[in-house]
Amino acid sequence: MTRAEADALKWLFDHGGDGVFAGRDHQVLLARGETAPFMRSTWNALARLGRVEFYGKRRLRILQPERT
Repeated sequence: MTRAEADALKWLFDHGGDGVFAGRDHQVLLARGETAPFMRSTWNALARLGRVEFYGKRRLRILQPERT
């Protein structure tokens, strides 16, 4: 995981763990009324790593790690 990805994950956790993509092109993540300072490609990379998931039409949330 890159530094930007780790920072984005922490930002989302600190902002409730759930956000919505807004704006005309749906590239800007909003959570708790604030705009995330990260690019959409960062969220896509985190989804590929299994750390976040897209759901609904434009939503994103942190995935909880599975416990064994």
